[in-house]
Amino acid sequence: MRTKSAAAWAVAVLMLGAAVGGCAGQSDRGPSGSSAKHTKSIREPEDKPDSRVVEDDDDHTVLELSDGRQVSLRFTRRGLEAQHRDASDDAWSARTKVYETGTKPCGGIRAKAYRDTVWLAAGFGVYCRDGEEPQEVIAAVVTGDLSSWTTDPAKNYLVWPKVRIRDGGARVDFVDRSMLQTTTLTWRKGSGFAEVATEYKPIHPWFVGRWRASDGSQQLTFHQVEPGRRARVVIESRTGPRCKGSATVSGIDQHGLSMSNFKLDQGTRTVNCPPEELKYDFDVKSSDGPLRLRTIGNHPMTVLTYERAG
Repeated sequence: MRTKSAAAWAVAVLMLGAAVGGCAGQSDRGPSGSSAKHTKSIREPEDKPDSRVVEDDDDHTVLELSDGRQVSLRFTRRGLEAQHRDASDDAWSARTKVYETGTKPCGGIRAKAYRDTVWLAAGFGVYCRDGEEPQEVIAAVVTGDLSSWTTDPAKNYLVWPKVRIRDGGARVDFVDRSMLQTTTLTWRKGSGFAEVATEYKPIHPWFVGRWRASDGSQQLTFHQVEPGRRARVVIESRTGPRCKGSATVSGIDQHGLSMSNFKLDQGTRTVNCPPEELKYDFDVKSSDGPLRLRTIGNHPMTVLTYERAG
């Protein structure tokens, strides 16, 4: 599974600025006057990197820590290797394997540090430097005496464009944020890397609840996001042949939802059960509706309307 282009990886290499925190949450009144919330992540304190890059090219990076020690990172035919040395020592340590692979590297190694915690992200792909997307993207962290690197074992395909250091360097978050979700890989001192966690963007609370078609043909029930799961809609026919199934939904904007991955649970597919994914979307302008099924395009047309039923 590939999620980013090589161009995105090249942009990520340049994004070595300070981490950006989430915005404070805000709430909207939910359906029928409920207090359902539509929130954003709460800002958490971060530690600003205090290292500097003293050498850098497509295959090699040297990072100087705040205490004067240096870390050398280099792509080789076997993957990625590291060395380090003290501020008062001209001799580099023996090379340490950070990541072993036979796949060719992409251009550039992203690395920074806070105190004695150093993180890096690097990509590998057969034709990555020719414009193809990475096939492997690794994250790694070293701390203390800089001799033992911990590497994410999952070989993710995310380019990790943002990295956040917290808790005095005891926690590092590798973050990939898109319009619909935020994926985070967390390293903690003492426990290493956790599993990748994905937080999906909630749909607007105006959609949440049960809706019945004005012509009596079907009923829709929208469910808000749950931990690790996207928002969903259950579609059920009320007249004619039996049809019941569910699909994931994503917010186009405050008032619009798109639907995908419909799964039929009972009966057979019928008219608008489900609507064609690339042809229709849902729209609502207030907590009480109406909800509309519309054609997608510059001049959308309403195909079916729904009134709130709970």
